[in-house]
Parts: sequence; C-alpha cells; structure tokens
Amino acid sequence: MAQSRPVEAPRGAMQGGGPRMPNAAARMGGRVAGKRLAEGARWRRAGETVERWRRPRPPSPSATQRAMILARLLRPQQPLRAAQRCTRLAQRRAIHEVPHLANYDERFRESGIPELLSPTGFNTAWSKYQQLMVDKLNEKVAGTALEDDSTQTVAVKTAREPLFASTFNYASMAFNNHFFFQSITDRETSMSNELAASLTTSFSSLDIFKADFLATAEAMFGPGFVWLVWHRQSYALNQGSWKIVPTYLAGSPLSDAHWRQQPVDMNTQNALSAGGLSGADYVRQNQIQNSAGVTGPHSAAGQAARNRAPGGADIIPALCVNTWEHVWVPDWGITGKKDFLEAWWRRINWSEVQSRVPKEAVGKMNS
Repeated sequence: MAQSRPVEAPRGAMQGGGPRMPNAAARMGGRVAGKRLAEGARWRRAGETVERWRRPRPPSPSATQRAMILARLLRPQQPLRAAQRCTRLAQRRAIHEVPHLANYDERFRESGIPELLSPTGFNTAWSKYQQLMVDKLNEKVAGTALEDDSTQTVAVKTAREPLFASTFNYASMAFNNHFFFQSITDRETSMSNELAASLTTSFSSLDIFKADFLATAEAMFGPGFVWLVWHRQSYALNQGSWKIVPTYLAGSPLSDAHWRQQPVDMNTQNALSAGGLSGADYVRQNQIQNSAGVTGPHSAAGQAARNRAPGGADIIPALCVNTWEHVWVPDWGITGKKDFLEAWWRRINWSEVQSRVPKEAVGKMNS
C-alpha cells in the first residue's frame, strides 16, 4: 500500500490560520479599506453639517433692537467710564449726607410744616433737593482733599477758583438750604428781648426790620436767598450792626467766599478759555507762593487777612429765607410768593436764630 504524503499547504497560505494573501493583494485590500474609511468619515462629516443646518436659527432682531444696537455702536466711546465706575464702587460710603432737622425731620416728612409746606412740598424742597445736592457734591469731591470737609468749608475753599465753580455751587447750595430749614419750626415762636433790642438798634423797630426783610425777598427777580447777617466792623472792637443781604442762585453770604467772580466761573467758560493755563500754572497765577516777611500782603498774617471780603467786610449769617421757586410754587402757586413769605415768618425758630448770633451783637444790650 503506497504511503500517503502529507499535503503541503498552498503557497501563500497563512501558517496556523487561514489562507495568506499575496503581498500585492494585501496592499490593494488595504488601500480599498482605507478609501472606504475615508469615504465613511466624509459622509459622517457631511451628515453633521446637514444636521447643523437643520437646527433652527435664532430669531432675527426686530427693527427696534437693530436701532438700539446701532445707536450703541455709534455712541462715542469713553475708555475711562469703566474705570470710573469701578472707582466709585470701591469708595467708602458717601462722605456728605442729608442732615437731620433736629426733632422735626420725621414729623415734617409725614405732615409737612403746618401752614407753610405740605408733605409733598417739604419732601421736594428738602428731602429730594438736599439729597440731589449732596450726591452731586460727593461726585465732585470723592478722592480729593475736599472729601472730608464740611459743605461750608468746601464752599469757602472753592469760592475763589473758577475751575471749581460746579463744586462750589453744590456745596454752597447744600449749606444754604440746610441753613434755611434749620431755622423753621412747626409753631410760632418769639425772639428774646436781647435779640429784639439788638435788631431795633439797627432797624429802628422790629416792624421795619420785618417789612424790609420780606420786601427784599419778594423783590428778588430770580432764585436765591435773603439773609440777616451781623456785620462786624474791622476798625472797632466788638462793634457792628445788622444787615439784610441777598444772594442769588447758590451765592454764599460767608465772608471767606465773597471773592467769587461770577464772570469767570466755569459755568460760562471752560478750562481752556480761562487764559489757556494748566492747573499748576493757574494756581501760581492766583496764589501767593511765599510768606516772607512779618507784615504786608505776603506775610502769613497778610495771607490770613486775604480771606476777608473786599472792603474788610466780616459778616456772620443768622437767618435766611429760600426764594427758589421749587420751594414755594407747588403749595402757594405762581403768584403766592408774598403769602409764602408771610407764612414763613410765622414759622421762624427764633431759638435757633439766637444760637447763631455772635456775643457782641447782644452782649452790649446786657451791659
């Protein structure tokens, strides 16, 4: 019986497995497989693209929205605006606040001032207006050497500087308005005998004093304040007399503020038109730069005397009435100024006025 030979595996067959592909065929199959993989990837990407296009688009902006966007784009850019906002947020609480009016604040808010201002009129003339002045003043002095000063001090320090006219106006108006409301009460009061005698010496009688004061306030053509002030005489010790002084707009009766020059205020000019000087040059042109000598205008004493108003006037305010229209028109009408002034006279807190009177004004009446 013939022996059987082992059958040899065909050439190219894989050892221990299936048939082995020739090298050329293997390369061909690899190229085909790669091509199919690439085509599959392209189809997947194409499918994703189609899927993305099938997603709903966001609605187009309306005409109003387009106008708002366009206005925003056309608005002039201010690169420092964000920095200013950040600075304001980082600042501590407001330096100046609306002060309380002794024991009358809450009562006036709820009931107004009897026979003078309604609750709405009081809140307009005091609460809202004073808050506006304080807020504006805080914006002006924040981060400056003036931020810790009182409204009176700020008004005095900025009265001579045209570049700080806006700061002066807010500070002076806040001081004046507070001074006015401080001297108002909800009932009729009477002045002391000493004050009455002192006023009689200057005005001949109390009736003449009242008539002159109210007539001056009624005759003011425009908003402002009318003040009762004690005028000290610089050439005589402890001598003086009472005067009636009107101030217009936010003008101040304070002696240190009398140098103010309205024609060169920044309300009517800008910094460049004020001689074209820089801030440092402006200071050098308007302030004495040394204190040499013992006497004279350049000495320390002479510079201190410069705070006195022209002519040597040294006055101390004791009483004022506010003639701004927003104070009296809402409750008294456009023709009711005279009636408002008469009603105000009956609500003067003469005890508060007495506390402001200098000693020499009533002292000589007791001697």
